[in-house]
Amino acid sequence: MQRLYYAIVLSIVFIGLALESTLLLSLCGILSLPMFFYSFYRSNRLFKGMGLAFLVIGAVLLPFSTISFNELPQLFSSNLTLVVFVAIVPLMQAAIETLYYDRNVNAWLFTRANTTGKVENRALLTTYGFVPFMNFSILPLLQNTLNDHLSELPKKTRNSIISKSTLRAYALALVWMPMEIMVVTAIGLTGESYFSLLPYLLLLSVTMTIIEMVRPRVLKGTSLNLINDYTNAKGRSKGSLVTAVVVFLLLVTLIGEWLELSFLLTVILLIPLFSYTWTLLFGKSKPFIANGQSALGKQLKTGIHPFLVLFMSLGWFTGILNQTELLTIVQEPLRAFEEHPYVLLLLIPLSFYSLALIGIHPIASMVLVHEIVAPILQPGMPIELTVMYIVSALATFTMSPYGIVVTMTARHTNQNPYRIMLTNLPFALLFGVIAVGLLILIP
Repeated sequence: MQRLYYAIVLSIVFIGLALESTLLLSLCGILSLPMFFYSFYRSNRLFKGMGLAFLVIGAVLLPFSTISFNELPQLFSSNLTLVVFVAIVPLMQAAIETLYYDRNVNAWLFTRANTTGKVENRALLTTYGFVPFMNFSILPLLQNTLNDHLSELPKKTRNSIISKSTLRAYALALVWMPMEIMVVTAIGLTGESYFSLLPYLLLLSVTMTIIEMVRPRVLKGTSLNLINDYTNAKGRSKGSLVTAVVVFLLLVTLIGEWLELSFLLTVILLIPLFSYTWTLLFGKSKPFIANGQSALGKQLKTGIHPFLVLFMSLGWFTGILNQTELLTIVQEPLRAFEEHPYVLLLLIPLSFYSLALIGIHPIASMVLVHEIVAPILQPGMPIELTVMYIVSALATFTMSPYGIVVTMTARHTNQNPYRIMLTNLPFALLFGVIAVGLLILIP
């Protein structure tokens, strides 16, 4: 019953946004309140804390805002499109598993890899290849496989290889992916076109990936006694995976232009259609339907709760905040940097990283930072601002000790999350600096 109710409300949200119906969105704001309370109960302590904080602060600011009572329900539905996106993303993962791409992990990781440097590079590229479709669900398989096969190495060396290669590739692969929630959220905030951002994001991703691949070669690696006789176990080729990514990006462009939908709505519409067609071409549509229903049901039952709490409470908070004078007061000192906008761009990743260290989710950080710096930077630097939001948010995945990706890695490698944070903080800082540098060089 709970999954059915969630599915109905989220479907109405999608229809309301596609039709630009204020009435439907206001109705969804009311219908989503039972979802919020149930999801709040089912969420973990971190998201409960953030959700409660945004609700309370919004309520405190309400008397000082100009918002009317009739507008309040729509605040709760203002970010529900992102919840719809989160709900259907597992269909891509279901397609990957149905087509057995995940069975190629051993071959892609260890074939002809006889030094730690080569394994680290292979782990980086393998993670990069899988993450766009499987997100962090592929990390346990990759990290456990690396942990088992690198058992001859000292624990510190082994953990360093795993923490660097898998987490850094995770961030670098997602930085330009239209299926990534951070990319979608940043574009939703600034309204910038995805394809105007794509050259910058791709260049950043490739540049940082090359740096990460050169680093093990410069430092040189330890020889390994690995058995390199791996073959693909009924898995698909790397080429078909790359082709799928390219076709998906082309379809996002064509369908978005044809139907005149926003980037987010286009991706939401395309994910189930693309996943089904992709598996149909390989004769695996029936297994995909079964896997897809299971993945979708599981996401609606358990995976969606923290995001629903976060997005609904953020909608309430930012909607009220925008109708107060508080933002003007906070922005006033920052206007001293209007003549030096790249200083403000550098402050964006530092803000994200600082908030990540106290457990603030990067989506919440993005919304908070946007409310403060967007009036200053967005009129003249919309692309630069959006790029820095995406880079900063994804870099936190490598070093936030409270983030799910770092805590998962800590569990798989039996190390302290703060150790992983220290390992990857230089990467996060370099990512931010290079992003600003490229934006300066390529206006």
